[in-house]
Amino acid sequence: MFKDSEKIRAAIFDVDGTLLNSTPMWNKLTFAFAEKMGIAAPDDLFRTLNSLSLEGTVEEIHEGIITLAREGYAKEVPEITGAAAFLKALSERHIPAAVATASDIASLRPAFDRLDMSPYISGIESCTTIGKSKEHPDIYLKCAADLKAAPHETVVFEDALYAAKTAKAAGFSVIGVLSEAVEESDRIALQKLCDRCITDYTALLGELLPPEDR
Repeated sequence: MFKDSEKIRAAIFDVDGTLLNSTPMWNKLTFAFAEKMGIAAPDDLFRTLNSLSLEGTVEEIHEGIITLAREGYAKEVPEITGAAAFLKALSERHIPAAVATASDIASLRPAFDRLDMSPYISGIESCTTIGKSKEHPDIYLKCAADLKAAPHETVVFEDALYAAKTAKAAGFSVIGVLSEAVEESDRIALQKLCDRCITDYTALLGELLPPEDR
């Protein structure tokens, strides 16, 4: 796809599991928060935290988790291999990139700064700022419009099957990122749905870089 990159005018990236390998951090912090709240944490806490009866309001629980997440993003969350270099390579080819995320934007910015991604991200939208989840295409359409590109000229990178379906139905090309958090059934479905699937950015980076820089 990127061997013929002159046909691509913009790129939109999800963050968790797509640009950043944040799944281990989220697993760790949900257990840490449960311990702080005095909860005997089940093995599947990461998936079932919202169903637990916790002491405190929803707002307090949410803020507690966000506080831990902000520290994790700022200090420890690594990139998906090659992500920062790929963003830079896109920028050098005048292909602007935006972020479309369901996560807290303020939490992500320190990670982007630490990993040298910030100079290559032209805009950030969240489901909160848009007011709709990724079950609706609004966040992708807003990012594309901000980058002055039509959906058919824009590539969306996603690791969540439902979000990839939304982007694909809205006319975007979609590259599925098969992060460690993606379940096997979703991996198979992403491979069928997406224009291409990757586990990291090494191969795509090789397509963008000249031979002497690969």
